[in-house]
Amino acid sequence: MLRAIVSKRVIDRLIREKLRQTASCEGVTALPIVWRHRLGAECNWEIPGWMGTSRAVQRCTSATAAFVESLEAQFDIADEA
Repeated sequence: MLRAIVSKRVIDRLIREKLRQTASCEGVTALPIVWRHRLGAECNWEIPGWMGTSRAVQRCTSATAAFVESLEAQFDIADEA
């Protein structure tokens, strides 16, 4: 599947907005996305980590998993290799 190429800032902004709108993500922050080598058909970026209490992060990542998966299916970032 072909993905649109967007800047890291666009994906970061979409993720931050989703966290802001999700009640179970209060006090949780996603670290800025990073480029990675493509593994098969996967996207070429990832969220390297989350900040917040472990319980809050677990609730938030569960609540936003489908949204992040939809971003991964739609978007790539410019290759840095």
